[in-house]
Amino acid sequence: MSATTIGFQTAQYFTVGAMAAVIFDYCLTISQEVQLIWGKKWGIIRITFTLTRYATLMGTAMTTYAAVTDRSKYTSCATFDNVSYSSHLISIIAAEGLLICRTFAFWHQNKKLLVWLLVLAAFSILGAVGVSRIVGIFHPIDSPGPHSTGCAFGSGKGSAIQYGFLIIYELVLMILTIYKRFNFYKGARTRLVTTLYRDGMIYMACITMTSFANILIALVVPGNYTNILDAPQLVIHGVLASRILFNLRRESYQYDSAVIDGSMPLADMCRTPGGHSIRKALVEYIKTSAGQTHEFGPFNSSSPAEASLMHTPSVVGFSSATEDDSMTPVVHLFANVRN
Repeated sequence: MSATTIGFQTAQYFTVGAMAAVIFDYCLTISQEVQLIWGKKWGIIRITFTLTRYATLMGTAMTTYAAVTDRSKYTSCATFDNVSYSSHLISIIAAEGLLICRTFAFWHQNKKLLVWLLVLAAFSILGAVGVSRIVGIFHPIDSPGPHSTGCAFGSGKGSAIQYGFLIIYELVLMILTIYKRFNFYKGARTRLVTTLYRDGMIYMACITMTSFANILIALVVPGNYTNILDAPQLVIHGVLASRILFNLRRESYQYDSAVIDGSMPLADMCRTPGGHSIRKALVEYIKTSAGQTHEFGPFNSSSPAEASLMHTPSVVGFSSATEDDSMTPVVHLFANVRN
């Protein structure tokens, strides 16, 4: 078996494996999609999620078809390749769009930051596509034979440019997230903050490492191996971005339930400056619901309702009024739990 054949077969195995992974993940999470996404209002989050979810399936399926099918008898594969490339691009842009929304919410819906991120994203997309096209002209994909019809399963060295722009953008988002986490949310114990930070960092770390590996493959290994991580990277984008939204929606449900059930950890709020305002409002809400309307001191357990809430186990984990208020943009942006 020649080195060329081994290279193509290796890329095929990785591609088919990625297809199996995305189908398996879809089967695992379709119930969450039905519960948390279907039937909700169509907005920027749901549209972006739908593009991410189903463009990933489409792009991975087309890449798998190109990998396992003998396309040497075809006269041209330009249309198929363009559609496949477009589905890859849409999936990745939509996944990054969800990450931008997450960062936007994490920064309290800072509109200046949003504009800056969108401008940087547009520059990165244009740069990645334009420069890679130019590089592809001078460094075309290696042909598998003298009678090739341009249907080779592989990518040129220009793909390294695309992954380079992607790494830069991911690092920018990662720096913004880390800065905000330890500057504003330092010491926060809320599950919503933890979920938002943890999932975002896992996503960005995985994408950065996979993109770096793709750059090395594009520049170092023979052309027959260049598509080894093409489909896996697409699947990582789609799967992780979708799961971030699922986790945030789930936490938002629990956030709403905690407010309604009165299970906020009010004792923790009392230990921080300004925390008693949130505590007082919540206790007043529950006391009013129970038919109790008398006044109470900000730190005194002067009623059975307040006393019971002071010892209620944490569901959401708020530790201060600042944290509670800071999570409002996240809940409003990602929750959308009502029709």
